[in-house]
Amino acid sequence: MLPIKRMNIQVSKLELNNKFISGTFQLNHQIKRQTGKIADHVYFTELQFEVKDHADTVYPLNISVYVRANIEFHVAEKEDDIVLYLKKDAVNILYPYLRSTVSQLTALAMIPPVVIPVVDTTLLFKDDDILN
Repeated sequence: MLPIKRMNIQVSKLELNNKFISGTFQLNHQIKRQTGKIADHVYFTELQFEVKDHADTVYPLNISVYVRANIEFHVAEKEDDIVLYLKKDAVNILYPYLRSTVSQLTALAMIPPVVIPVVDTTLLFKDDDILN
């Protein structure tokens, strides 16, 4: 575990568009990860959950929820260790926040709650060697 000075977790985007379409639907969601460097010793990881209409599929609702962690480290660590932390450990920390935010947003909108499944977060994204 890397020495962390400070971590700030925030919802950076929260959007729900209910189209009031009745019926039974299978929502196909997409979860993306963004990581990067903000300043010296300060980095971020952001998980982006989206359900959006496609040309061939119209959903009863469109949802965008982005949860972001800004992480400041105590001392200069190896960049490779930081990248690994941002892509693995930070995702593991943020995923429960993303799940609960999506469920609460849809429940508070008085529609059947969208529940993201519990998954092994280490298997969510392919590993790559650069910050993206």
